Amino acid sequence: MIAISIEKLSQRIVQKVFKGQNLSEIELAKIEYGLSLVLGVLIEFILIFFVGFLLGVGYYVAVIMISSLFLRIGTGGAHCSTYRRCVTFTGIYFLPFSFVAKFVDAHSLPLLELVIGIALIFVVLGIMLLMKKIKFFMGILVLETIVFVLFSERAFFASSIGLFLQSVMTTAFGERLVNLADNLMAKIGI
Repeated sequence: MIAISIEKLSQRIVQKVFKGQNLSEIELAKIEYGLSLVLGVLIEFILIFFVGFLLGVGYYVAVIMISSLFLRIGTGGAHCSTYRRCVTFTGIYFLPFSFVAKFVDAHSLPLLELVIGIALIFVVLGIMLLMKKIKFFMGILVLETIVFVLFSERAFFASSIGLFLQSVMTTAFGERLVNLADNLMAKIGI
């Protein structure tokens, strides 16, 4: 198995790009940390999208994961203890819902997708209010309005699933779910 250290890769990139610039160790460490976060998310997205693409649900994986990321950036949520477990959990968490989204999209009317999407958004908004994440309340409404107006019911529906899945990760249930999965993956050697 090929082991990639995102932190070491980030460190090498930052050393090459910022070589000769007069930055302190703290400034370089901040840049390395930010780059490692971006690379980690990018690699994870590409891997899960590629699997989804091969399985015929690439569109749904992309929309669900991007909308989830929009909310995760601001709200945080549960984390696995290693990057490998994080990628594995992400695939296990998002891929089945991508199949569900594709099935519903293929076998229902756009109006049903709209209704389900609105219902999911109300759940997300409720969770955000309970978690006192009021500023995300308006952001979610604006994002979903833009997705619906610029794209379609299909995109709105998939996006609402992503927002719902991420909002679950901000709850105690989400924390328990991730901890359970993390411990199980550790036991089986992931």
